[in-house]
Amino acid sequence: MKLLTTLAALCLTTATLAQATFTDPANLRGERVAPLTGRELPIDQGASGLQQLLRKLNTRASIMNIVAHPDDEDGGMMTLYSRGLGARVADLSLTRGEGGQNAMTADFEDALGLLRTQELLSCDRYSGVDQFFGTEVDFGFSKTKEESFAKWTHERVLYDVVRAIRLYRPLVLTSTWIGGVTDGHGQHQVSGEIAQEAFVAAGDPKVFPELTAEGILPWQPLRIYARVPMQSISERGLFDYATGEYTPAKFTNYVTGEVTTTPPTTDAVVHEGTPDPLLADETGKLLTYVQFARIGLSLQRSQVGPGVRNAPQGAFDVAYHLYGSRICNDPNSMSHTPTNAVILSEAKNPCILPAAAIQPKDSPTAPNFFTGIDTSIESIATLTPNAPSYLQESLATISAQIAQATSTFNPQNPSAIAPILGDTLTKLDALIPRLESASFNPTERENVLHELRIKQVQLNDALVLAYDLKLDATSEETTIPYEFYVPAKAQITAPPERACIVKHVWLQNAEGTIAEAIEDPKTKSKALTLKPIAFTFNVMTGKDRFETPFSTVLTRPYFQRDNIEQPVYELRIPSLRNAPQSPNAFTAFALVACGDIEVQIGGVVRYAYDDKEPVQVVPALDISLSSHAQVLPIPAHHLHIEVRDQSFGSRAYLTGICLPSGCVAKASKYLSDRREIYTLDVPRELWNHEFNVTARGATEDDWKGIVNPAEGLRPIGYGDLPRTNYYTPATTRIVPVDLKLPIHHNIAYLPGTGDSIPEALASINLKPTLLTIADLTPAKLAQYDTVILGVRAYSAHPDLHGTPTQALLNYARNGGNVVVQYQTTEFTADDAPYPLSLGSNEKVVDETAPVHLLDAKSPLLTTPNLITPADFNNWIEERGHGFLTSWDPHYTALTETHDPGQSPQRGGLITTPLGSGRWTYCAFALYRQLPEAVPGAYRLFLNLLTP
Repeated sequence: MKLLTTLAALCLTTATLAQATFTDPANLRGERVAPLTGRELPIDQGASGLQQLLRKLNTRASIMNIVAHPDDEDGGMMTLYSRGLGARVADLSLTRGEGGQNAMTADFEDALGLLRTQELLSCDRYSGVDQFFGTEVDFGFSKTKEESFAKWTHERVLYDVVRAIRLYRPLVLTSTWIGGVTDGHGQHQVSGEIAQEAFVAAGDPKVFPELTAEGILPWQPLRIYARVPMQSISERGLFDYATGEYTPAKFTNYVTGEVTTTPPTTDAVVHEGTPDPLLADETGKLLTYVQFARIGLSLQRSQVGPGVRNAPQGAFDVAYHLYGSRICNDPNSMSHTPTNAVILSEAKNPCILPAAAIQPKDSPTAPNFFTGIDTSIESIATLTPNAPSYLQESLATISAQIAQATSTFNPQNPSAIAPILGDTLTKLDALIPRLESASFNPTERENVLHELRIKQVQLNDALVLAYDLKLDATSEETTIPYEFYVPAKAQITAPPERACIVKHVWLQNAEGTIAEAIEDPKTKSKALTLKPIAFTFNVMTGKDRFETPFSTVLTRPYFQRDNIEQPVYELRIPSLRNAPQSPNAFTAFALVACGDIEVQIGGVVRYAYDDKEPVQVVPALDISLSSHAQVLPIPAHHLHIEVRDQSFGSRAYLTGICLPSGCVAKASKYLSDRREIYTLDVPRELWNHEFNVTARGATEDDWKGIVNPAEGLRPIGYGDLPRTNYYTPATTRIVPVDLKLPIHHNIAYLPGTGDSIPEALASINLKPTLLTIADLTPAKLAQYDTVILGVRAYSAHPDLHGTPTQALLNYARNGGNVVVQYQTTEFTADDAPYPLSLGSNEKVVDETAPVHLLDAKSPLLTTPNLITPADFNNWIEERGHGFLTSWDPHYTALTETHDPGQSPQRGGLITTPLGSGRWTYCAFALYRQLPEAVPGAYRLFLNLLTP
């Protein structure tokens, strides 16, 4: 394995590395109290939440699972270890799933990544895991690992994973993927390989020393597992479903370098079908770990349809293979050589912990991930060979008290164990500062302190539940303009018998800056009762010319990229790398004393009228254009630009729409919702090349008269999903195109799962009428020249089968033009005029794959625009998917294309005359091309619309 380092890092001295401190602004280490979000599950509240925390207090077991995309994760495994055995569990997804499909909205690319991020975080609440991300972008289905590495680079992926491991410091690594063709998707294969390589690299101080300089110290996990692939080896070898080809059986262990032709063996079994008394549905029926996890998975609705991947009742075993271990004579290495220890080239002793063969309680007889690893509280002392005696003594006392609290816990009276937990926290609060000033090895000390700080947070959270403390932080505004005052307040309650007193309340912004609360003058006592004690905050967002002391940043993703062809993100705030999202705009915290015990409780400041939606700080100037790319039909010289101005009141305003040749500011048409249409005269000198149209604006605070380029934002999300603001520059890329429009263009569009084709057509004055299933009647259809079915229409509308489809076919027979875009397996031969077969995995992912025209004289390739192979240049992400595998001779196939080394795909564009009309199926991803103003895609699409 080639481990790269930067030249700058080589110049760092050991002394410099040892002095660094990382502040962890996203709290990825989990060493600080995390605020409540208002979206906590019932299982994590009250007595059941306290019982869950007791499971975690009893162990220092920890896992990091490494995958490529949201929905790759083995949720049943993570739920069993997190909720069942109390381990700290994190999931690391290299990408945010930007290249996936979308069954819920018309968002794709970066907007889809924001959507899937929130879907995965919603899913995580069921698995009970912490979430990490890489900086890689899902650029669409990749057939090979080599393609993914070429786009992302090996070093970048390894860096992201090593950094996450060193932050979270897990004892065990796992992965859904193994790094071979059984993984399928090339991006899956990358995550499987890198998980194993990072197992070695994370503990090597010579790898990425710049991380040490940042204060993120090396950490060596003890084991690395990956799920055993279910695919069998046939006489032809392994079937690579990504390429559709067979390949010789080959399995690589990227930890040891060993290559074999035999499948990985089973070294640990996860019994995900085990029920848990704490997991129950709304009827009280006990659920298994995998069933509970699949409830969370079903929240990833953009990818997982209703009823898909549901888990059955009963046994559900998943096998894992051990790829590497740092334990000599590892007992989990049941079917390999007696010693499976990985010896790093410079390591003198690879055996960090003895194989103590300690079996966690309630574990199955078969080895699990921690068999042979001491995960007790006392084992924290083994992180430093020269541990002071007081550390071992204190850990033994803390462990005994946690065991006592666990054994005496009564769900009917959860507060009864508060004195024990409080005394334990007091001892831990005294132990941590003593160790912080101790003189033993700094790295070993930090390893110990990390574990103790986690226990400190867990004890704090357990006491909050035992005392039944509540903090509710709200604002009257859901979005607060930058440089406006924050109308926020916090209310704290507790049952009166707890005798708790509020000692301190403060507001923290996204940057970690703190503002003190102002106690409500009506409050007569700080003693908590059932009546809330109210606190207000009188601060401003931003930092205006009057130098207000409290500032914050805009609520926006900390990651971005300049264009959708860029395969990785750039970071606005590098210290947030690996975080799922930017910190919340405002969080209220309180220090509460209950007797002699002080605990901290926090809550995200949420909108007062929707207690699940966090407050966001947004720009005062919010101006966006209707698209980020638009074609200009030539020889037309009038350009219509739609502008949405959502700026806040009179403080901000639009000052102009600018061409490279100058600005105009007069709208030709006013629409509803503060939208305006601007008509611009495009001079002839701009007809031969791309150019930008930019909106400019100003706020009242631009007192020097400066006019700035504007940007706009729109919330990404649906239903109960948290909204994320997606920011885009108020700029549209204009692409002049020799484009002939159809003469008859009365068009109707039945939306599928979501796309932007209606808007793209409207931008060239071909605005379609949007239909519903109820509109598919002979009388209604007869009004249109062409009817288009949106992408995955049969998936989005199960009731489209049968009578509505027959109405479409009859409409074509009577002279209509039906265009069916890419569909999935719900689309069958009964939905077409003649027999055809839709392949389950037919696609062409190489957007540069040559396209050959099989019938260049077909009207679809000549009228009104002459289509040539050059019209398939400059496409983005892919050629298409949902290609047909077979079709009746009545159809004519018009194109042939394929990925390098793959079989020809001729089912991308087929058409047939039908009565006096026409029916066409198009698998090419036009829905991705039109929003990017790809000229040839527009020309082809307009031909499809020509009756």
